[in-house]
Amino acid sequence: MAGGMMRTGPAVVPGIWCERTVYRSVHADEVAGWTACAVDGPLRAVRLINADARRLAAGLPKRAGERALRGMVGEGRLGAVAALHRGEPCGLALHCGGTWVEWSATPVLFLAIVSRTGPRGRCGDGHEQGFGAAVRR
Repeated sequence: MAGGMMRTGPAVVPGIWCERTVYRSVHADEVAGWTACAVDGPLRAVRLINADARRLAAGLPKRAGERALRGMVGEGRLGAVAALHRGEPCGLALHCGGTWVEWSATPVLFLAIVSRTGPRGRCGDGHEQGFGAAVRR
């Protein structure tokens, strides 16, 4: 996958595998939660991670939230999308009220026979999916 676009055949579909790992402390020594989802493109992956990080940062005091989200605007976002287009992984880490949260996005090839459940995917009951429930501390 290094060096840019991935080649696909009839049995595989390119996509992005996104993960969120929540640690109980800023020392990242004990996992409190983990979730993942699949999306179909770099821009969607970065938007999904940014939206999830913004939801978490909304619970912080205003200045702390702004400071935590500083790397998610402008060149930071553009760099993440560009890395994914080049076939490289990207990530974001956030100190959020005593916990440490890490997001990662990695270009992958999915088997075409596997259904996709991403932020625009729907459950059988019609509800949208994404990273799932909010992080509990």
